[in-house]
Amino acid sequence: MKYLKYIGISLLVIIPCIITILIYNDKITQNSPVYYKQGVEFYKKGDYQNAYYNFSKINRISPLYSMAIYKQAKSAQKAGDYNTAVLKYNLYLKKNPNSLFSQTARYNLAKCYYYLKEYELAKNLFMETKLKLKEGEPSTADYYLGLIEKSTDKEASAKYFVRYLQDKENTDRNYELSAAQELSTIGRELSTEEKLLVGKTFYNNKKYQKSLEYFSKLPIDTCWDYLVLANHYAGNKVIAKKLFEQGISAYSNKIKKENLYKIYDIYTSYMTNSKIKNQAQMLSLIEKHNLAGEDYAVYKLANLSNKEKSLILYNELINKYPHSDFAPETLWKLFWNKYELKNYQEAENLALKHLKEYKNVKSTPRMMFWLAKTYLRQNKISEANSILSKLMTRYPDDYYGLRSEYIINKKNDFWQTKEGRKLPLKKEEISFPISLSHLEIKDLKLINSLFAMGDYEIWLDADFDNKIVQSWFEQRKNKKSRSIVLARDAIQEMEIKPSILSAAYKLVYPIYYEEEINIAAEKLKLDSYLIISLIKEESHFDENVRSAVNAIGLMQLMPSTANFMISKLSQDIPVLADLENPKVNLYIGCNYLKYLKDRFNNDLFAVVAYNGGEGSVNKWLKMYPASDADEFIENIQHEETRNYVKKVFRTYHMYQKIYK
Repeated sequence: MKYLKYIGISLLVIIPCIITILIYNDKITQNSPVYYKQGVEFYKKGDYQNAYYNFSKINRISPLYSMAIYKQAKSAQKAGDYNTAVLKYNLYLKKNPNSLFSQTARYNLAKCYYYLKEYELAKNLFMETKLKLKEGEPSTADYYLGLIEKSTDKEASAKYFVRYLQDKENTDRNYELSAAQELSTIGRELSTEEKLLVGKTFYNNKKYQKSLEYFSKLPIDTCWDYLVLANHYAGNKVIAKKLFEQGISAYSNKIKKENLYKIYDIYTSYMTNSKIKNQAQMLSLIEKHNLAGEDYAVYKLANLSNKEKSLILYNELINKYPHSDFAPETLWKLFWNKYELKNYQEAENLALKHLKEYKNVKSTPRMMFWLAKTYLRQNKISEANSILSKLMTRYPDDYYGLRSEYIINKKNDFWQTKEGRKLPLKKEEISFPISLSHLEIKDLKLINSLFAMGDYEIWLDADFDNKIVQSWFEQRKNKKSRSIVLARDAIQEMEIKPSILSAAYKLVYPIYYEEEINIAAEKLKLDSYLIISLIKEESHFDENVRSAVNAIGLMQLMPSTANFMISKLSQDIPVLADLENPKVNLYIGCNYLKYLKDRFNNDLFAVVAYNGGEGSVNKWLKMYPASDADEFIENIQHEETRNYVKKVFRTYHMYQKIYK
């Protein structure tokens, strides 16, 4: 009984303590996400001191404690407090040696040691991060290792700088010019290969005069092409011309095709006759001296020549250089000639030859589409439908794939827009664009919990090389144009495309300025989807962009066009100087589109005129029948306008699919 009494007293003391601890722990569980989220917000704003403070408030028993240590380390590093960052990174790595973020933590810790001049510790950690990379995976650690070794081992230092500069797969090129400068001042004579690498680095970064300091010290046979190009771009055109004439016979077969074509274009630009005469002279020079790149010169001359002469040149090119880079496009042009002449059987043969000999080239979707149209002209319905079905399946986001879908499904006019149609106003925030299913369950739970607190950028510390993810982050930073380009390029590189309704496609085709666009569409009886498609293709929503010909803002208005429209508007006249103002630009641009639509009473011709001008449309309508819109578009003489029209209507239909 005596023991029971003590047990009872103990329970009376212990149970309240347990209850108190549970309540306290529950409070910690509730408060820790709040502190973490606040820390994330301060970090995003660049207030690293308050970010560190909030992350430090997270209790040891919280599931977020390890990540809070990591975020403290990053906050301290950003604030320049490298001693604190070192303590926190070491603590994180001790607790999490093999986490999703341990590689980034080691790399950042190495950088902190470097800034603290603890070079041996930094070196060991940089080496460790390199060992943990997959074979061939790039590393900026080479740059820092080069810096560390520079004062003690010049050969090792040079080796690291060279490796960093040679690694074209490295996504972090921020130190490229610095690495080239460090290598050039290594304290010993650079080898021929090193001088060439340094020169190319300055050249690729448009430091042409600086690059010449290195190219001029090299044997001419190692860098003749770069000497010509760098001198030209540096304004030394007399020297560039002389170098061309001295070296073209010796080196045309030894340099990259890309550089050779640039050099030919440069030398042609130095000639004083008409473009076509200059190009003919260039071809004659190439033939006379048996130079490389004859196929390029023939192709360029054919594009400048009249129809009869161009066909002779295209046939010459395809027979002499069937595997040239320009052969697929050349065969397309020969096909198109036969199609226009209504020689459909001969056109069919050329199309089949193209698809057999040139697999998955840029012109493949176009060739497939026109093979189908050729079949239709010959009443070969099943063959045409088979090709169109393959095309819409294989290239669902391509202009010709979308056209094929319209033909197969017998939809309405592909180029007919809907007056007054509006964009969705309540658009949802684009979700994280890739699946996390490849993660282990514990890592998946962690990432999802961090995302729930707004810490999306943590993913960049785990996965550096996904363009879709990078695009998503750029979009969240309101870097509209960069986000679109990253996502577009990523999807183009994919063999298997994502779903049209995926976040990836929403990054390529985002919605901005929807309220202003909808108001303009309603007032002017335009289709909001057409307006946003024009804006997307004109400027990628960059309101400050200016083209080489001084087209300004969202809808890339020329000042002369803006003046013309202002003179026609009887009210609400904006100030021409405000063309970079999105509202002003949209107001004038949408009114101009409305003017063109009324002028031609046709959506397709309005879009053609928006890029190519009213006069060009009038000329092309006289030259080519408009009864078949596909044929009219392919006959547009300006390549820029021809491609522009396809881009706008591809974008128009993609927006409808994505936001239907």
